[in-house]
Amino acid sequence: MNSVNHPSRLSSLEASEARYRRLFETAQDAILILDAEKRPGTIIDANPFVIRLLGYPLDELLGKELWEIGLFSDKEASQAAMEQLQKEGYIRYDDIPLKTKQGECVAVEFVSNSYMVGSDKVIQCNIRDIRERAETAHALKASEARYRRLFETAQDAILILEEDSGKIMDANPFLIDLLGYSLDELIGKELWEIGLFSDKEQSKAAMEQLKDTGYIRYENMPLETKQGKCVEVEFVSNSYMVGNEKVIQCNIRDISDRKWAEEASRISNERFRFLAESMPLMIFTATPSGDVDYATRSFAEFTGLDAAQAFDEGQWSFTHAEESEEHARLWRHSVATGEPFQHECRFRSRSGVYRWHLTRASAMRDEQGNITAWIGSSTDIDDRKSVEENLVRQYRESETLSRAKDEFLATSSHELRTPLTSILGWSELLVMGELDPETQRAAIDSIRESAKAQSRLIDDMLDVSRLLTGKLKLHSEMVDVIATLNLTIKAIGPAAENKNIRIETWFARDASRVYGDPTRLQQIFWNLLSNAVKFTPAGGSIRVRVNSTDTRIDVEVSDTGEGIGADFLNHVFERLSQETGTSTRAHGGLGLGLSIVKQLVEMHGGTVRAESKGPGWGSTFLVSLPVRDFPATLQRDSSTLDDSASEPVRAERVYVKGIRVLVVDDEPELRKLIATALHGAGAIVVATAGADEAFAQLSEQRFDVLVCDIAMPEEDGHSLARRVRDRDDESARIPAIALTAYGGPLQQQLALSAGFDDYLKKPFLPQDLIRAVAAVTRKTDHARAAAPVGTHPLRTTDDIE
Repeated sequence: MNSVNHPSRLSSLEASEARYRRLFETAQDAILILDAEKRPGTIIDANPFVIRLLGYPLDELLGKELWEIGLFSDKEASQAAMEQLQKEGYIRYDDIPLKTKQGECVAVEFVSNSYMVGSDKVIQCNIRDIRERAETAHALKASEARYRRLFETAQDAILILEEDSGKIMDANPFLIDLLGYSLDELIGKELWEIGLFSDKEQSKAAMEQLKDTGYIRYENMPLETKQGKCVEVEFVSNSYMVGNEKVIQCNIRDISDRKWAEEASRISNERFRFLAESMPLMIFTATPSGDVDYATRSFAEFTGLDAAQAFDEGQWSFTHAEESEEHARLWRHSVATGEPFQHECRFRSRSGVYRWHLTRASAMRDEQGNITAWIGSSTDIDDRKSVEENLVRQYRESETLSRAKDEFLATSSHELRTPLTSILGWSELLVMGELDPETQRAAIDSIRESAKAQSRLIDDMLDVSRLLTGKLKLHSEMVDVIATLNLTIKAIGPAAENKNIRIETWFARDASRVYGDPTRLQQIFWNLLSNAVKFTPAGGSIRVRVNSTDTRIDVEVSDTGEGIGADFLNHVFERLSQETGTSTRAHGGLGLGLSIVKQLVEMHGGTVRAESKGPGWGSTFLVSLPVRDFPATLQRDSSTLDDSASEPVRAERVYVKGIRVLVVDDEPELRKLIATALHGAGAIVVATAGADEAFAQLSEQRFDVLVCDIAMPEEDGHSLARRVRDRDDESARIPAIALTAYGGPLQQQLALSAGFDDYLKKPFLPQDLIRAVAAVTRKTDHARAAAPVGTHPLRTTDDIE
């Protein structure tokens, strides 16, 4: 029986052993089997997990004690554990270090117990790798520490509530400081009890809303502290699970400072906008990226555009096209670099007129230096710009005038010295007495012509001065233009004959008369003809044409001379302008003649223009004067026109034999010339050098005529004349002739007002002086014969028209 059942028992045992080995081999814990009797604590078996965990092969484990494979720190600790196991049958270590063969330290859970295997007692050690669990526990502990640290140090006040009851479970220190309650006073309270809601019903309503939505937020709600102080807070609350328990977290932020800052910012912004709107400038602000986000009303009022139109996509749409690209480039540069912006450009107004503006902008920065905004202004500088442009233009003009003045002075010096050199040279030769009679006559003619040329130069300069100051007046009457031209052509004839220049004329038969100043019209034609003679080469020709219509009379002077370059044609009538330089000019003159022509023609209501095809093609000057109808009583015979420019006429000499003349002049040479001329004509002459000496002579002897210079040192001629007229003797009625180098109607009027009877402008011919002396003598004789007893025959201030 026993022998029959034995194989079956063996088979069951083998199956049990196989199951054990399978479980032993596949267990997820490391398992060690130790000897408990013969060699206590010695390893007799190990499953694969131990081998993988410790890194020892099985043969290196067998026969080793636990301390030898790194499970205990030393042999004593291992033996103490075995003794505890043998005594209690069970030991457990939740977290002990295990050192692998590779030296890695692994946290393990160690459980060991002893049991019998047949007649042998063994110890089974289960070793579980708890590194992940340890790490999780460590992480959980760290998370909890971080949570507590955050909870304790948060700058928001935090409350933790039970969801079901809505009562406070926890509160952080910030909340305690904010509300003034201790933690014990807070725990177990509801929100309405600590002043977060006005009453219990409102608090319950908030909790219900939180349960429904999981989240509530109040951006601005009042909170009453324990001390009764009202604090503005932001309240945010949400619910979440903590394990199996649902809690509510309430974050409460004190926004009193923020509200104060917002209010201060609002007030500051209002003040800024009020200040900006009240200023005469156009103020704007822009974002850090350069987009204009605010502009004062003055922008809209000036441009007629609203902000969206005016600053479309960062472009200033009202900027002038010529400056808009540069404006945008500079603005982009400032935005990119933070450098101040400045630019002058034209802005278009609502009326379409552009005005210059200066735009400046600077960046506002925070404490870290980051740009927070741009603030700028645009100032209307159009008037200043005009002034600057005028100043620049005036400066350039002054430089041009300065150069012209220098050239004019150099030319004046040259032109005045040239005839003066001739006068001095021939005078010296005449004094030396070495010239034959024919050469003497030529010398005298040369001196005469040089003096006349110098006189004309001086007259031109005086005329320009009068024109510039507006003191030149026209003495107008009806003038026969053709007669005036004939006189002028006659006067210019000798100069043209000297160069073999032919003068051709063509005058319309029905040419009208004009109303003008005959002397000034003759001056116009003289300047044009003398200019033509000057610039026409020998053998050339000059043509003078006159055409007339019902409203205008046109005078054309053409020559075959040098012509005028296109560049200079527009400047030919400007003062001091000459086509060639001062020292290289082929022709003399001051460059004033054509300027005088233009201004005199315009004073007569006419126009003048110059035409030329260019150098070598001659030139043409066209004068157009208006024709006006006036009563016949205003007309006079043109034969009275000045013919002084013509060659001297050998007229019958005038004598003043026996007439006593008192001459007053501070210039010795001129005084000698006057005395000589009058003495040669038969007059008895006393010459004095000053007013006091002349006044004394009038007291000592009788004179028939007083000839007195105006410009004298100490006392001028006007003062002397008034003193003479104020005398209470016969000499107060003496005829007086004024001599002056200052020409013009004003000077003549001043002389007559002072008490002079006649007026001679220097330079004058000796014969003119003799005629004047004879004329005032005859006039005085006639006045004395016709005047009643006691009347004053001399002209006074009241006689002047």
